[in-house]
Amino acid sequence: MPLIEVRALTKLYQMGDSVVRALDGVDLDIQRGEFVAITGASGSGKSTIMHLLGCLDRPTSGVYRLDGRDVSGLSDGELAVVRNQRIGFVFQTFNLINRATAWENVAVPLFYARKTNTKAPAFRALERVGLATRAAHQPNELSGGERQRVAIARAIVNDPLLVLADEPTGNLDTRTGEQIMEIFRGLNEQGVTVIMVTHELDIAQQARRIVQMRDGKILLDRPTADIVAERGPAPPRKLPSVETAPSAGAVLATEGSMGLRPVAPAASPAEVAVAQQEAPIAASALPPRMVRGATPAIVCGLIAAALCVLGYAAQVALQKIYDYKPEAMDPMHPKMPPMPMIIGSGIASLGMLVGIVLAILAIVFGYGARRRALTEIGNWQGRRRALVGLILGWVVVAVPVIVIILAVVKLATGGFGGAK
Repeated sequence: MPLIEVRALTKLYQMGDSVVRALDGVDLDIQRGEFVAITGASGSGKSTIMHLLGCLDRPTSGVYRLDGRDVSGLSDGELAVVRNQRIGFVFQTFNLINRATAWENVAVPLFYARKTNTKAPAFRALERVGLATRAAHQPNELSGGERQRVAIARAIVNDPLLVLADEPTGNLDTRTGEQIMEIFRGLNEQGVTVIMVTHELDIAQQARRIVQMRDGKILLDRPTADIVAERGPAPPRKLPSVETAPSAGAVLATEGSMGLRPVAPAASPAEVAVAQQEAPIAASALPPRMVRGATPAIVCGLIAAALCVLGYAAQVALQKIYDYKPEAMDPMHPKMPPMPMIIGSGIASLGMLVGIVLAILAIVFGYGARRRALTEIGNWQGRRRALVGLILGWVVVAVPVIVIILAVVKLATGGFGGAK
């Protein structure tokens, strides 16, 4: 079964009184583990089909099955889950959070997937793109090629079924672009399915399969090896030997047998949308989320305090009811407490012991929650809950210790002072 199965996919846009057919009944199958380049002139429909394959837009008609599931009619929430868990995105403009480190940028999709263990997977993804040593650096401390590597690591951190790359080398010089393409080839050899949109013929020929589009239809769909054998390799592009090309300048494709024309890079509305959903937002702008461990901390702390207070009150009440004062007992003529008091006191002591155990759990949960809220990126809630649980836990644990110390001091003082 193909990973991607597209049948009669059509996308229409209303432009005033006219209707534009961005896609016109496209049929396309892409198997698992393929590396496909989608290319074509400006307005050919390559960006539109990329947005539909990435679940950033909905088709006007037709069927799109991803891993056997028809995603054409899913709700916005369901599409967001598909984008987060099954698709990784790489854009020409990187879309990184400037105030976050490299590993924090990579960890953002994990946050949206509601995973709390984000650091280790982020470091593993950075290792896969050869950037683990730069994990603590912010984007302004990285070169253009390194920023694109961070973007690729972010795209693969959730182990998606599919990686979509939209002009991934458009803002990079030839040498750095080749390094990025080497990373894509390495990921593909590891089994990652890669679909790349590009207008650069030499970049397209580094994929294993080329799909050329024109006027919303697929004009050519062949293995790259066959095209190169017939027409020869494309000449390398010529760009300034700097990491980042001028933002206002157009990146020109080689006009060759595939009919490519110059295209100026520009951010599309769908690119902006996914940027808002996947990465380029500050932590304070993320949706609020309860930090894991905060609620268990305060619950354990409150229950622990209640059990200890009730246990102590029960002990005092039993002593008053049965007029029993253990401190006044004569060692030579011990006064045994009545059986009901022994049972009640045992239950109260057991409750206090359980309270101390819960207090220790409150300390563990509270400390863990506070640490996660301080070290992991996100708009965390629950810091005060964790702090209250932490304080209650320490109080419940500390009070019995203080009472025991005072009792030992009193006993030692009385003993050395000569008991009557």
